[in-house]
Amino acid sequence: MRVVLRMKWLMLVIWLAGAVLLMVNAPDMAELVRTKGQITVPDGYSSVTAAQLEKQIGANSGGGGLSTILVFHKEGGMGDADIAEVKESLGRLQQDSEALGIKSITSHFAVPDLTEQMVSGDGSTILALLSVDAGDREKSELRDDLYAELEDVSIDHYYTGDWLISEDVVESSEEGLKKTELITVGFILIILFIVFRSLAAPFVPLLAVGFSYLISQSIVAFLADQADFPLSNFTQIFMVAVLFGIGTDYCILLISRYKEELSHGASTTDAIVTTYRTAGRTVLFSGLAVFIGFASIGFSTFVLYRSAVAVAVGIVVLLLALFTLVPFFLSVLGKGLFWPAKKDSLEHKPNKLWGAAGNFSLKRPLWAIVVILIIIVPFLSAYKGSLSFNSLDEIGDKYNSVKGFNIIADSFGPGQTLPTNVIVKSGEGLATPEGLASIEKATEALLKVPGVQGVRSASRPTGVVMEQFLDGNKAYAVPQEVIDSEQFQATLTAYMSEDRTIAKFDVVFSSNPYAEETMNEIDSLEKAAKAAFEGGPAGSVEIAIGGVTATNHDLDTVSQKDYSHTVVWMLIGISLILIVLFRSIVIPLYVVLSLVITYFTSLAIAEVIFVRIVGITGISWSVPFFGFVLLMALGVDYSIFLMDRFKEYRELEPKAAILKSMKNMGAVIMSAAVILGGTFAAMMPAGVMSLLQIATVVLCGLALYSLVMLPLFIPVMVRLFGRANWWPFMRKSAGEARSSSSMGSE
Repeated sequence: MRVVLRMKWLMLVIWLAGAVLLMVNAPDMAELVRTKGQITVPDGYSSVTAAQLEKQIGANSGGGGLSTILVFHKEGGMGDADIAEVKESLGRLQQDSEALGIKSITSHFAVPDLTEQMVSGDGSTILALLSVDAGDREKSELRDDLYAELEDVSIDHYYTGDWLISEDVVESSEEGLKKTELITVGFILIILFIVFRSLAAPFVPLLAVGFSYLISQSIVAFLADQADFPLSNFTQIFMVAVLFGIGTDYCILLISRYKEELSHGASTTDAIVTTYRTAGRTVLFSGLAVFIGFASIGFSTFVLYRSAVAVAVGIVVLLLALFTLVPFFLSVLGKGLFWPAKKDSLEHKPNKLWGAAGNFSLKRPLWAIVVILIIIVPFLSAYKGSLSFNSLDEIGDKYNSVKGFNIIADSFGPGQTLPTNVIVKSGEGLATPEGLASIEKATEALLKVPGVQGVRSASRPTGVVMEQFLDGNKAYAVPQEVIDSEQFQATLTAYMSEDRTIAKFDVVFSSNPYAEETMNEIDSLEKAAKAAFEGGPAGSVEIAIGGVTATNHDLDTVSQKDYSHTVVWMLIGISLILIVLFRSIVIPLYVVLSLVITYFTSLAIAEVIFVRIVGITGISWSVPFFGFVLLMALGVDYSIFLMDRFKEYRELEPKAAILKSMKNMGAVIMSAAVILGGTFAAMMPAGVMSLLQIATVVLCGLALYSLVMLPLFIPVMVRLFGRANWWPFMRKSAGEARSSSSMGSE
C-alpha cells in the first residue's frame, strides 16, 4: 500500500486516461442489448428445432418473417364505414408492403372462410395476420414504420405479437435503467451524508464506484461486440445496482476503519496502511466472494442467466479502484475527508442495537432461535413455488402490444394471439391422399388434448373440418386431382414446405399462452402428434413444438437445470473462500446455512406479496435464480465484515470476541445494508415486473439478514461451537498458551 501511496498521482492519471479512452471508443451498450441481448433457448430444444423447420413453410405462414397481428377495435361494434376504413387500411399496407417489409397479409377480406376466426362475434374487433421482415432496420424502427403507415386511421388499431411484446420489454428496461441510475446516485449521496456527516467523504465512494461502473460497462460492451459476451436487458441494471451497492459498502468499511485509526492518533499514511491491512483484507475477500458468485453463472447455458457474468467483470474493476483510487483520496484529503466534522467526532462509537442483540443471543440462545422461527416459519410454510412466464406481466398494459393482446383475448380468447405450432417432418411427401389423412388424424388427436380450443392445418385451413372429404365411416379422403388443383395447392403452401415433407399445425389453446397450465400441455401435444403418425404411410416422423408457449416450456427446463448447477457451484465457491479466509470449516457451514435460510424466506415473502396480495399468477420465472445469486453473493459480504473482525479478536474467549465484533461492525453493516438495499430499491421504478420482484427479494433478504440472522443466529452459533468455531485449524489462545507453559515449567 505504501507503494500505491507514493504513486498516487500516477494512479489518478491512469484512471482518468483509461476511462476517457474506453468511454469514447466503446460500442453503444443499448444497441448491443437490442441486437445481441434477446432471450433465446439453446440449440437442441424442441422450440428451436420448430422455428428452424417452420422457416421452410410457405409465405402465408410467415416463412422466416416476424409473425404479427394487426388488431382493429371499436367499442360497440363497427359500422359499414368503419369496415370500409379497415379494408382500405389493409390495402394501403399491401400497396406499400415492399417498403414496409411486409411479406404477406392474411385477412377475411381476401379469404372469406376466415371470417369466423378473424371477426369477433359482436363485430367490434377485426384481425389481420402479417408476416414482416425488419431487414436492416431495428425492430423498433419496423414497429414505428408500421404505425406511421396507419397514423391517420380513426379506428383504434394495435400491432401485437411476441416480437413486439419483447421489444416493449426492452424499451421499458432502458427507461428503467435511466431512472435507476439517477435514483441510485441521489440515494447514496443522502445516506453517505448521514453516515459520515461530511461534505467530502460521500463523494469518494461515488467517484470510485462511478469510474468502476463506466469503465466496466465499456469493457463489457467491447467484449459483447467482439467476443459475443452474453448480454440481456438485465445486464446494465444489475451492474448499476451491484457495483454502486457493494462498492459503496466497501468504501464505508474502508473509510470507517480509516476514521477509527485516525481517532487512535495514527498519521494519515499509517492509518491508510493499517486500514488496508485489516479492512482492506476484508474487502478483498468479500469482493472475491461476490466475484465467484457471479463468475459461477458462466457455467450456465442460458444466455439470460449468463448475462449477469458482466457483474463479475465490474467486480474486478471495482477492486482495482478500491485499492488504487480510494487511497489517493484518503491520502490527499487526510482528516479533511471528514470536514466539517469536529475533531472529537472522529472517535469510533460502538453500535448499541447490535450490542443489545448480541447480549440477548449469547445469554438466551434458545429464545433467540424462537424469535427467528417466529419470523421465518409463517412465510416458509406459505411458500408454494408458483412461477409465471407471462411476459405481459413484465410491463403492464400501457404498451400497445399488450393492449392489442388484451383486445384479442377478450374478443376471441387469449390463445388466438399466440398459437402453438406443432411441426411434423416426414421422410415422405405429405401432399397425398394418405398423407392428408394422417394430417387429419393428427388434427383430431391434437383437438383432444386438454385445453385445446381449435387446430388449423393443411386438412383444416380454417379450423373447420372439410366435410366434403369425409367418406362414410373412413377419419378423411381427398382425391389426388383435388390435391393437384391450384386452389388446394395454395392451401398446402400455407401449411407445408415446398417439398411437402414438413407440415404445420396451428394449435389454439383456450387459456393464456403464457399460463403455466398451457405450458403443461406441450408434452401432451407432442405425444398426440407422434401417436397419430405412428404406423401411418408417412413412416417415421420428427415432431417439434414451437411458439411462445413451447419456448417458455423449454425455458423452464433449461432454467431449472442452470439453477441447480449454479446453486452447487456458488455454494462450493463461496464456501472455499470462507474456509481460506477464516481458516475454519465450522464458520463457513453456519454462515452459508444462514444465507440459504434468508434466501428461501425472502423468496417466500415475495411470493406472499405478489401472488397472495397483488394477485398475479406467480413469481417471474427468472426471480429465484437471480434472487439466489444476488443474496448469496451480496449477503456473504456482511458475514465476512462481521466474522473477519471476529477473527481479529481470536485470542479472546469466543463469546467476548463476537460481542466486541458486533459492537464495532454493527453500524457499518447496517449502513451498508441500507445502501445496498437502496440501490436495489432504485430498480423498482424500472417498470419491469421481474426486476421489481428481484428487488423485493433482495430488500427482504438484506433486512432479514442484517436485523435477524446476523445479530441473532450467528452469535448463537458462535456460543454453541465455542473454540470449535476454528476447527480443524484450532490453536490455543495466548492465555491458554501461557497457562500451559506455566504448568509445564512447574
